[in-house]
Amino acid sequence: MIGREDVRKHMKNMLKFIGKILLIGTVTTIVRIIGQLLIPAGSQTVLEASVFVKNGTMPVAFTIYGLFAYSIIASLFLLVKEGINGTRIIRGLKYAISCCMIWVIYLLEPLPHVAFMDKFTYPIADSCALLVMGILAGILLCEKEVSIEKETVKLKWLPTIAISGCFLIGRMIQYCLIDIYSCFEQDKVSSIIWSALTGLIISFVIQWLNQKIIATNKGVKYILIGVVLFGVDLFLFNFFMPLVFDADIPDLILRTCIDIAGTTIGCVSLPNEKV
Repeated sequence: MIGREDVRKHMKNMLKFIGKILLIGTVTTIVRIIGQLLIPAGSQTVLEASVFVKNGTMPVAFTIYGLFAYSIIASLFLLVKEGINGTRIIRGLKYAISCCMIWVIYLLEPLPHVAFMDKFTYPIADSCALLVMGILAGILLCEKEVSIEKETVKLKWLPTIAISGCFLIGRMIQYCLIDIYSCFEQDKVSSIIWSALTGLIISFVIQWLNQKIIATNKGVKYILIGVVLFGVDLFLFNFFMPLVFDADIPDLILRTCIDIAGTTIGCVSLPNEKV
């Protein structure tokens, strides 16, 4: 039977954990806001400003959403931290780098409103924020150093082809059948090249995560990797956009869901790695 003291101790630990997550989210958001302030104002005329920009509440909305998004992404580190080698900071940084790879490649997507300088400034600002998040997550959420013998990234050809192929097929469906917001009609070559390269990057990150996450059931593991670790990260990333621009929300939801679905289907090809 659980005593009152046990419940009190459990609640204290839970509050301490939530406090750590919120601290990580707060500091990361502050770093990202500083990065945003250093980015020169753009001059794109394709998309209108969001309602938050028009009514002057964008800083508040960005802060609240950033705190929420970065806190969630930091908490996902708990799913893989035991399988990552190194000191606490190194383990956090490795996780952050996996997030950076996804964010940066998506920031390079050919879109009508993206200016040339944005392809450099936004990846730098977002990466700096995520790296700070990783350092803090390692310090605050890891208890000790983990030493795993011969930790290597084992990339296999079948998952690489399957995951990148499923992503590419999903993108072609979006471009050709659904006609999502893109540069596909104006520049098919760059859109296809970006889709193929993004599929490869995602497959590399997914295979790395597969070697770090601990799950006894393969189906559960695929969901954790494709829908939770990749999907939640992508969803939170994509919905920074409506804070700044008057984005087509149904289009954004549809493209996000198809990218997640394609990646998750490709995860079926993953070997059952054991940490």
